Amino acid sequence: MDRPLVFYTHTAPAEGPDRLRATCEVRFWPGPGSPDGAALAREARGAHALCYFVPDIIDEAVLEQLPQLRVLAGFGKGYDNVDVAAASARGIWVTNVPDALTDGTADLAWMLLLGLARGLRDGDDRVRNGRFSGWSTEARLGTAVSGNVLGIVGYGAIGRAIAARAAGFSMHVLHTDVDAGTPLDDLLGRADFIVLALPLADATRHLIDAQRLRLIRPSAFLINIARGSIVDEAAVADALDRGALAGYAADVFALEDRQYPDRPHRIDPRLLASPRTLFTPHIGTATHEDRRRLAIVQAESVLEALAGRRPSTAVNDLRL
Repeated sequence: MDRPLVFYTHTAPAEGPDRLRATCEVRFWPGPGSPDGAALAREARGAHALCYFVPDIIDEAVLEQLPQLRVLAGFGKGYDNVDVAAASARGIWVTNVPDALTDGTADLAWMLLLGLARGLRDGDDRVRNGRFSGWSTEARLGTAVSGNVLGIVGYGAIGRAIAARAAGFSMHVLHTDVDAGTPLDDLLGRADFIVLALPLADATRHLIDAQRLRLIRPSAFLINIARGSIVDEAAVADALDRGALAGYAADVFALEDRQYPDRPHRIDPRLLASPRTLFTPHIGTATHEDRRRLAIVQAESVLEALAGRRPSTAVNDLRL
């Protein structure tokens, strides 16, 4: 019997693909970049398993051209880029990696929060560009973190990990989730630092829009480590321009959310120019340890599905 074909849309640490090679044929997207739907369907033709990543849009049109597919195995927590209903209707498992990236992403949230509060970007620039000659009382002043109010929007594993780290800063923590915690509008009005840690869905797209930004105090900071489209980036830029928001930090951007055709295709230039912003290039899971865990869990999901079992990280249910 032919070995099942596993197709990767992305690179992955060897610990994942190596687990598959004993029983499967493994191929990779030749790159560069991420494939669009037509290219993905063409390159993955005949695949029994598709290992996908955040930029890949896997919709019904793609699935129609991959009739042998048995599992879509994600390299991360989010799966808003996959048409789960269409996959389920075709008997295809959809998996993610729900826990491997919790600590790395929570650590990144705190890095952005602290860097934004203390003007890390400006300080680094001053040193690198020869504008620092020694200690001075004229240095740009930041904002204290310890003892202030932290608001966490989305209280899953990552949100709880962010909250746990707040204990070391003696912060009062507010949180809101789908059906629990402090009401969102109340949290926005009370928090000194607001961290977004919730999934992207149609219901949460532009959750933080111009109207809700007006609820946030001008001295407060907003940190987005969830998905770019959860905020209206143009409205955030407006708020910063007006002095209605003290700062904005993000690891994620709306241009990444390819499932929305009307998304912006660049980061708002006003955000890039603002001295009160701090950005990283979607590196929440960019540690050696996290990437290895992601690759291993992704590969194990493929092996479980191809063996006729329900993958332990499946996000859908099928009748076996």
